[in-house]
Amino acid sequence: MRTKNRVDLSSLDQAATFAVLLLHGLYAHADELKPIAEMLTKQFGKAIFIMQPTCRTGLKSLLQSIDQQAARMLQWIELELIRCHKNPISFPIIIIGYSQGGVLACTLGRLYKSQLNILGIITLNAPLMGTPLLERTGKDMQKFISDGAAGLQLIDYPLVRIKWISMVAAWVYTLARLSWAPVNGLKDIAPNSRCLKGIYTFLQDNVDIPCLLIGTYQNDLLSLFNTDIKTTKDHESIAQLNDAYALFISGKKGAKHDTLIPLASQLWKEENVHTPIPLDTKNLDHTYLPIVGSNHPPIKRKIYKGLLHARNLIAIDPNLFVNHCETVLYAHSIQADLIQYIKGLVQNAGKVVKK
Repeated sequence: MRTKNRVDLSSLDQAATFAVLLLHGLYAHADELKPIAEMLTKQFGKAIFIMQPTCRTGLKSLLQSIDQQAARMLQWIELELIRCHKNPISFPIIIIGYSQGGVLACTLGRLYKSQLNILGIITLNAPLMGTPLLERTGKDMQKFISDGAAGLQLIDYPLVRIKWISMVAAWVYTLARLSWAPVNGLKDIAPNSRCLKGIYTFLQDNVDIPCLLIGTYQNDLLSLFNTDIKTTKDHESIAQLNDAYALFISGKKGAKHDTLIPLASQLWKEENVHTPIPLDTKNLDHTYLPIVGSNHPPIKRKIYKGLLHARNLIAIDPNLFVNHCETVLYAHSIQADLIQYIKGLVQNAGKVVKK
């Protein structure tokens, strides 16, 4: 354990003794992770310093590259800690990143671990291996509409609207592939981006920073809507919609996803015949998966069944909201496990956490 990870017990009751940096997703607001912030504050009280930066909100997270966001984030963290009379190099910090924020969290670990005392990194539904949806073409969208048309009608989504939305979506996906388009934050979460290759190297070579990669999945669209299925044909239509949606999201038939990011990408573990990820085993949800290799860095993975990336099905229509769901940021099961994991990180750094 690095010596700078040690926490001074003498100030525990007087001021915060460790910080948690909360990083929102693409095009989001600073308090997107407010449910987690409130949970952590309730649990750790004055011992914790919650940091919710505003330096990459909205369009900034779309236009700026992840490396640019990381550089600005480092400056923000340093200024904020100095303002609170903390030494940025020695004050312990845990980084929690949701979606694109998870990619940023790993980038901070990759680029600035010598300038920050990072106790651990936690990613929530982060596209660590990319967002295959960004590779889709208009032809892919039309195939999805064709294959899933009957199922879409069963969830009362008008096909006229999805055909219009598909034209907009195809333009956005094309924009993400154009070299001159200034959407660097979006390009960086596309599969095989330079940024994600850096994340791969960081996670592969990291031996200093404990990482918890959290992934969720929900492949049954029927359970998300108020739909009364009565006939065998209707069940077949929903099954076809589920298959078409999974293929559209992931590029792979039957792949699990959180309605936006494939589970394999969230877990930074390719799902194929050569390096299989046990996605079809029983008792999958709420389970730690060991990393391959005895000498691998301290990485843990955890999977939760039935939790969504968000309440809206962005891949189809940002205005298509589900009727029934639990999202990752509000899930009590995840919040409870975050508390235990954070306690372990701080205790392993030589600190007894007091509420």
